[in-house]
Amino acid sequence: MRSRIFILSLMLTTLLSACGAPANTDHSETKDSQETRIVSPEFTLGEDTPLVGIDEAMLPLPEPVETARISFLAAGDNVIHPCIYMDAEKRADETTRKYNFKPMYADVADYIASFDLAFINQETLMGGEELGYSGYPNFNSPQDLGLDLIDIGFDIINIANNHMCDKGSAGLAGTINFWKSQESITMIGGYSDKTDYDTLRIIEREGIKIALLSYTYGTNGLRLPASSEMVVPYINDDNIIRQCKAAREAADFVIISVHWGEENISQVTDEQKRVAQLMADNGADVIIGHHPHVLQSIEWIESSNGETLCIYSLGNLVSAMQYWQNMVGGFFTFDIVVMSDGEVYADSPAFVPTAFYYGPSYYNSHLYFLSEYPDEMAKTHGTKNLYKSAATPADMKRYAEKIMGEYVTYDISK
Repeated sequence: MRSRIFILSLMLTTLLSACGAPANTDHSETKDSQETRIVSPEFTLGEDTPLVGIDEAMLPLPEPVETARISFLAAGDNVIHPCIYMDAEKRADETTRKYNFKPMYADVADYIASFDLAFINQETLMGGEELGYSGYPNFNSPQDLGLDLIDIGFDIINIANNHMCDKGSAGLAGTINFWKSQESITMIGGYSDKTDYDTLRIIEREGIKIALLSYTYGTNGLRLPASSEMVVPYINDDNIIRQCKAAREAADFVIISVHWGEENISQVTDEQKRVAQLMADNGADVIIGHHPHVLQSIEWIESSNGETLCIYSLGNLVSAMQYWQNMVGGFFTFDIVVMSDGEVYADSPAFVPTAFYYGPSYYNSHLYFLSEYPDEMAKTHGTKNLYKSAATPADMKRYAEKIMGEYVTYDISK
């Protein structure tokens, strides 16, 4: 603003000097009293003297300011083993559905609900009671779980994982139909047909369109029959490139969910790195990884498009697996920032570790923030008493901090 005032002042001075009163012709004045007149070469004196306007392009642009901030939370593998849904059945009463999973998530529910958007990888199918409920290796979980996940605040459900074909066409169709019937949920990772697969899932918040893509490395060697029209979104370079291009054209921000890596290995594989770079090169803003069932690192990936925020594995949120490292998961959080000049980017990434507990008889399951996980519970954990895999809360913290580094926070005040 100060530069505009200066230019206007200079022009006014110039005009007054050029077009003001006639010069004094009294040659008796001394040199000191004579008026010095400077005529700008931009003006021609006379009846039609033009006024030259200010070129706005030459003025400094205002600094862009933040106009909106959308908070996002992502949770990892929600693996419902039989002891977990049997726990939920025991906790049900006349005021709840047949299965009540809410007590298991009670300590973290308010935190999840406080975010504008919340994502979870639902590892196990919800194909319907008629298929029978089951655990490893061919999972099928009660649909009451899905209703409880909605109630505690999740908005985005991913089902692209290695267990999505566990119950054949019927299991996947039942799962897809269940999630599609929930109007408050955006489900990604399973598609009724090719048209459904090519229809972008876009969520709009604060006037910003957020596109959601999803892929899995495989389905444990199981495949849908050739007669099925449903689509499993396997990792495929051509599809990734094509869908990323469509997402970039249709939306302001692109998030990709991807099931990849090696189980129980915290080391990121070369293939994960390759696929992540491909996604970054083709316009992904954030990559949310899962499947290893243990934590893997967070990093910013450089590409010609700028920087892509990537977490390679969130670990498990809920499971009854056998190693204590499988019990350490967490919430990956970041903000989607919108600027007045149209820029949209990821900001303030953080990782809040969690600990999942099941007792020495597999029951009494409960999800804790790691910062609030009691020492006395760790002493009776099923991993210790059943599998001789023991860890204190301090051990779990050191593990999370070693892998997630500077991104770890125990601040749950949001």
